[in-house]
Amino acid sequence: WKRNTNEQNKCLSCDCWFLSLETVYSAITNMWGVLLKPKSCSLLLYCQRAAVPRCQVLLQRPMLPCANPALAQKPSAQRMLASSASSSSSAPSADQKQGISREEYNQRQRSVFSSPNLTQIFAQEVEEDVQQRLRTIVNSVPELGESSRVVDVGSGTGCLVPHMQARGVQDILAVDLSAAMLEVLQKKYGASQSTLGNDAGVRTWAGDILDLPNYLGWGADAFHFNGVFGNIHDPRAALLHASLQAKPGGHIVISHPMGRAWHCQLAASQPDITPHTLPSRHELDEMLKGLPLRVVDFTDAQDLYLAVLQVPPHYEFPGAPVLMSGPVVEGFGRGSKQMGVPTANIDPKPLETTLKAMHNGVYFGWVKVDAPPSLGFAPADSGVHKMVMNIGNRPTVNKGDEEPSVEVHTLHKFARDFYGQNIHVAVVGFIRPEMRFSKGFPELLNRIKLDISTARTQLDLCGHEAAELLKH
Repeated sequence: WKRNTNEQNKCLSCDCWFLSLETVYSAITNMWGVLLKPKSCSLLLYCQRAAVPRCQVLLQRPMLPCANPALAQKPSAQRMLASSASSSSSAPSADQKQGISREEYNQRQRSVFSSPNLTQIFAQEVEEDVQQRLRTIVNSVPELGESSRVVDVGSGTGCLVPHMQARGVQDILAVDLSAAMLEVLQKKYGASQSTLGNDAGVRTWAGDILDLPNYLGWGADAFHFNGVFGNIHDPRAALLHASLQAKPGGHIVISHPMGRAWHCQLAASQPDITPHTLPSRHELDEMLKGLPLRVVDFTDAQDLYLAVLQVPPHYEFPGAPVLMSGPVVEGFGRGSKQMGVPTANIDPKPLETTLKAMHNGVYFGWVKVDAPPSLGFAPADSGVHKMVMNIGNRPTVNKGDEEPSVEVHTLHKFARDFYGQNIHVAVVGFIRPEMRFSKGFPELLNRIKLDISTARTQLDLCGHEAAELLKH
């Protein structure tokens, strides 16, 4: 076990040294029984002194054996492999990954992270310094307690669970593509595979966060993406899905207890398994454009990456309330005729300046229509009412040649239509960006119903100050 004094074998994070490559390969074979075969490849090694993969060095040598499927970290470091499916001839290259469907990508992730050797390593205990960083990650969400609901995305074997329980959280849903990882978690924490009912406890759900049903994630106080964000097929889509299920004021946490620089090196060494790096603050701001999320805390330290996002209380957005007025014009007739959700279209051209400062998507607020009784309107029609508004191109129903539209759905039933009448709106909340629903009208209609329900509830809770602006 003579140490190698080659600088390339020195740990990047501390002063310890790695053993020679030949000794390491032999040790891997003896410890994990991994089949080694000659192949030109890279091997990510972990520092033995730190007892966790906090220290690493990437060593390259042609025609030397490579572990297959992979070296892996303990649960503290989440989702870190050295080589994996990339050592298989059937695994796509980094250049091909853009063409991989979500289903194909998830199947590969599921296969890699269901390895018995890997799940065994993930189940091991971690050192106290890493435990402290995991506590910091969980404690980044304020006001967690007995009544809180938390979703742990990419939970693995559950390294965050004890720290959530220490905060008093009783309702924890662990989500992971790997059923093998969740099986270990169930044994460690007495978790249940059943996702039915509202009983407190740790529950598990095997699947992709994008497929998580609303009844499981709806109203969650927090979503944690710890050590998994770089492994997700579409990170922005995952944030959107979490933001739609989290309660207003809830938090979404992206974290890694080894830091962003460490993760960048890892992603470079295994792009087929970790295709994304953790976003810098600028990259995160770009990713969040058009999403109902804001950054409330950001840490990018050597041994900790922590981005705490929040769904704003009452879905408030910068610049709200936004006031708009204009005549009601003819639309395309698809809102009322096909979906049973009548909308009033406002001509967007006079509103160009206002609309440029707003993202396309679904908003809510208050509406007042010039509806005099002399034109056949009921007395209540001229009052201020709740509304939901869509700004954009309606990608699910449009044929591609229509102009952008501003559509208002009032939560009040008028005595007659009001084409040509002036309409005034006060926009106070932003629910979600414009989305294309692959399943067509049924999926779109279900989402619209959720948007209407959300708007009604939030307008009841956030007060009527903005509504007063329309009375004058």
